[in-house]
Amino acid sequence: MSDYTLKVSELTTSHEKTLEACYNLITQFENEPNSFLIIDFENCNFLYPDYALLILCSIKYIESKGIKVEGNIRMDTSKVIYNYLLKMDFFKNLEIDIPKLEMKLEDYSFVEIQTYTSENQIEVQNKIIKVLREKSKINDDVLTGLDYCLNEILDNILNHSKEKEGWVVAQYFSTLNQIRLMVADHGIGIKEALNERYNFSEEEALQKCIEQGITNGKGQGHGLYATSLFTKENKGWLSIISGSKKLDFDENGYRIKDIKYWQGTCIYLRINTNIEVNYKLFTDKFYDQKEHLFEMLFQ
Repeated sequence: MSDYTLKVSELTTSHEKTLEACYNLITQFENEPNSFLIIDFENCNFLYPDYALLILCSIKYIESKGIKVEGNIRMDTSKVIYNYLLKMDFFKNLEIDIPKLEMKLEDYSFVEIQTYTSENQIEVQNKIIKVLREKSKINDDVLTGLDYCLNEILDNILNHSKEKEGWVVAQYFSTLNQIRLMVADHGIGIKEALNERYNFSEEEALQKCIEQGITNGKGQGHGLYATSLFTKENKGWLSIISGSKKLDFDENGYRIKDIKYWQGTCIYLRINTNIEVNYKLFTDKFYDQKEHLFEMLFQ
């Protein structure tokens, strides 16, 4: 059995760095299934929740292939990041039994890493929206847009991945007036999903998935299109990761770049809580999404 060390401090600079580390981790266990994993948090004082989710999903993907992942965590339990990851359910989802510390977390408003299925999708979505409304100074129209797009994204992941569950995490950062949210799976990916109807390359699939009406027949082809409009209105950021491509979208348009291969799809949103949007530009035209949302919040 050989040791394999994942140095977290080296992958916190970008999603691309994290995806490369995840790819190398998966390759290691595919080539040497008896490897012993060491997740090293030395010199790491903070980790964004979406980075933690990518690491966790990679380990879950390895296990889905019938490979048992054994290892340990190397970190200073006196640091804030330890208790942060504990409360974020990172260790719980790794099924690691570690000592719990009572430590106050300042200014963290998040919904912990969790799986969701078709049975609890609405429950998970409502929990995220309620927490973000209670803990952040989010504009009501932005919250309405986020609620609509989150529903579309959660549904999209389940309908197109051919997996029975997805993963989600969200956090509000008050000093930045921003929400970071990621939904991920290790399913068939966007190209394979769309090519049940089309014949797209990976790059074409990512480009087309944010256009209106592009679907494999299991949806209306509106979810990611609406999310791109929301992102543009809000001056936020949308990343779609699938296969060996990553699409980044903001108010200036989209860019597609090569990445290390990701089995499945990740959708990342960074939303500004203090920049107003006209949610009626991208939500359902037959009823008012804001009225629907606030009826749910106050029922």
